[in-house]
Amino acid sequence: MQSDNNTTDVVQEMEVENVTTWALMEEDDWQVLVRRYDIRPLSSAGYMGCAIYLVIIGLVATTGNTTTLVMFLRNRKLRVKPHNILILNLAISDIGISVFGYPLTTSSCFAERYLWGMVGCKIQGFTTFFLAMADMYTLTVISVYRWVAICRPHYNHRLNFSFTVKVVVGVWVAAFITTAPPLVGMSTYIFEPFGTSCTIDWDDPAPVSVFYIYALVLVAYIIPVVVMVYCYWKVVARSKSLLKKVKQSKCKTLSLGEAEEANSTMAECKVTWISLLMVSVFVVIWSPYTFVCVWAIYDPDIPMWLNTLPTMCAKSSCMLNPVIFYLTNPLFRATFRATFSRRRKILPFLSRTKSRTFKVDRTKDGIYIGESRVTLRQADTTLF
Repeated sequence: MQSDNNTTDVVQEMEVENVTTWALMEEDDWQVLVRRYDIRPLSSAGYMGCAIYLVIIGLVATTGNTTTLVMFLRNRKLRVKPHNILILNLAISDIGISVFGYPLTTSSCFAERYLWGMVGCKIQGFTTFFLAMADMYTLTVISVYRWVAICRPHYNHRLNFSFTVKVVVGVWVAAFITTAPPLVGMSTYIFEPFGTSCTIDWDDPAPVSVFYIYALVLVAYIIPVVVMVYCYWKVVARSKSLLKKVKQSKCKTLSLGEAEEANSTMAECKVTWISLLMVSVFVVIWSPYTFVCVWAIYDPDIPMWLNTLPTMCAKSSCMLNPVIFYLTNPLFRATFRATFSRRRKILPFLSRTKSRTFKVDRTKDGIYIGESRVTLRQADTTLF
């Protein structure tokens, strides 16, 4: 009797499985993915809005970063500065995101379904996350370089070209180590809740996946942000102190060496504010996305709009650096125009850059030469 019941149960299970399999065969691939991965599709208007937004972001990001890359490659003066290798690295990683990430997501938003299958999802998820981590780690390194330039200038000579190249290689290795575990079973890359782009499976309940998520938040967000905050806190404090001394020195008579040092200090402080703005914008853009991802560990049923908006906001990060460079740095703008114009040269601009006048009465060696005024062109900086 018991045997008959077991046989009946097996037959019923096989019938249910056959019915389910047949139903899945009748559904198209997208419907299968929606049901299997709990995708919550947006409205047609929502997908269209995301698509248009990504087209604009993608065009600005690709144009801006490609232009930045070409500009650096064509201008030897920019290339020889070791610190600028980090800016080049940012441009390369941002171009990668706009090439490997945006087209797949944008086309899927227009189609209102993911077009590239699970293999495409895993490739896109890993590639964009890998490049975003390279961005984050590069910005962290830039903050350390600015700290050295302002707070420990006597060590600045150690940040030479060969050392910076090694640092850049280390950035890419660290980014790969951070983002590769999901490819070997520690969590995985799956669809975002709205279904047209891919990311880490943030709400995977498996213990190894939860461990990876916490480790990821620590090494990919908390530690870099703490390092950047500490460095710029020290840099801003030091910059204010130096600028105060420079302003006081304008009323005093200096040696020629002291005047050149004051001029250099003011130029470096200005560049520091530009890099601080760049890092601050990046952190502000990525923080809501990080918060939502951590929230998803405890509550998978986050409202759809709260899932979508931080994701789309984070996708704008790769277009911002060239925009910030262009808007805040006159030399960058002049070099940009000179690079892509046959008529305009950068030398006339350099002759019109801001100059500063100091009272001096001694040479660099301390030899008295009588009080006079010397006008110094804005000093060259370690960055840009």
